[in-house]
Amino acid sequence: MKQGLLITATVGIMGCCTPAFADDAAEVAALKKEVKALEARINELEKREQKPTQYTAQPTAPADATLAKRVAVVEHNQKVVQEQEAKKPDVAVNDKGLTITSPDKQYSLNLHGYVQADNRTFLGGGAKNGTTDTFLIRSARPIIEAKMTDYFGMRFMMDFGKGQTTLLDAYGDFHPMPGTDYINLRAGEFKSPVGLERWQNESKVLFVERGQTTNLVPYRDVGVMLYGNPVPKQLEYELALLNGAADLQANTGTDNDNKKDVAGRIFTHPLAWINVQALKGLGLGVGGTYGIHQGNTAIAANGGLTAGYVTVGQRAYFTYAAGSFADGAQWRVNPQAMYYNGPFSLLGEYVMNSQEIGHGANVATLENKAWEGIATYVLTGEDASFEGVKPAHNFNPKAGDWGAFELVGRVSELNVDRQAFPNFASLTTSSRQAFERTLGGTWYFNPWVKLNLDFSYTTFEAGAAGGADHADEKAVMTRTQVRF
Repeated sequence: MKQGLLITATVGIMGCCTPAFADDAAEVAALKKEVKALEARINELEKREQKPTQYTAQPTAPADATLAKRVAVVEHNQKVVQEQEAKKPDVAVNDKGLTITSPDKQYSLNLHGYVQADNRTFLGGGAKNGTTDTFLIRSARPIIEAKMTDYFGMRFMMDFGKGQTTLLDAYGDFHPMPGTDYINLRAGEFKSPVGLERWQNESKVLFVERGQTTNLVPYRDVGVMLYGNPVPKQLEYELALLNGAADLQANTGTDNDNKKDVAGRIFTHPLAWINVQALKGLGLGVGGTYGIHQGNTAIAANGGLTAGYVTVGQRAYFTYAAGSFADGAQWRVNPQAMYYNGPFSLLGEYVMNSQEIGHGANVATLENKAWEGIATYVLTGEDASFEGVKPAHNFNPKAGDWGAFELVGRVSELNVDRQAFPNFASLTTSSRQAFERTLGGTWYFNPWVKLNLDFSYTTFEAGAAGGADHADEKAVMTRTQVRF
């Protein structure tokens, strides 16, 4: 059709023109222009013929209903998928372990733990003063923590280290004021709130083993405890009613009498509010216990008399004589302090331990004392912290990153009351003083893996044949710790 119209139009135009003008170039150009205009009009008419008019039939009502129904089905399915996704728990794996949290954040379960693989090598001739070089699994502790609404929580920790199975933590927490930390209640088995180095988390301790002040405080106990932070980052407190545990012992869950111990601690950062960085890191506190203890070393784990005191290398250097027993009041007072400023830190504490003791017709009140001072410096510049160093860059040699390095040093001393000899202990088998010096370094590969290397040198007063000084203990100790 298009070609026919075009030919007809062209012939018509040419027929209107006389032969005299046919060979005129200007006229030919005009004719071509007119032909192109006609061709354009024809194209436009053909497009109009193919395009539906405004009277084209519209979709029927049933078609509209079908489409609306399909849209509604799609929207419903999308809503169902969104609701199902919202009901799924949140699962996270990070430096805090494996955490599963309910969608409403009211319930959570956290699984983590750590393993400490140690080596102890003692320097010296002969039998190395009764010590043995050894590799050992010092700690292997799986930990379960849970939250049951904003009001309740719990913690459970076992230790499979040293070839033993020991329950360390098993307690529940009640938070009566969610969203604040003013007051909380804990019930079960937990750390007694006395001893600065003892209070520090075992996976965050600065040395392979703790110093001499730890000998004079309990390990863990069973009871109830109020605790909180009424002034966040400035003031914390703990106040506990416990079965009572002997020095360096953990109460295994029962008491051997009806008497209970009271233990408490208060710690403050008095200058945390000052806008001077060098002063913010000062911390001061005091802890203590009081209770009535009865019984010999056979029931040390149930509030009797301590089984003895040990060196950094874990050799017992003081034990009470057979037949000695706790026979009355025991109290401890524990002033403590810490200071943190960038990569530098200082920690110190003192423990006074008074205990009424008997042996046959002999009775006495013994006052054993210990002190220690610790200094640390992070060579790679990260901040020192009571919660451990967090490397700025995790170990990655390909990227030129090696983690963090910290130097540590400690001096500590324990003095047994001289009244203990000879009625309650023997100078030929027990030392009345131990003076320990330890230098070491810690390599933090990342927040989960660290390596400790310590050299410890301890001298003694008495403890050998004839009351002579026991041979010095020189120990090289390493620890590889992996947290998960």
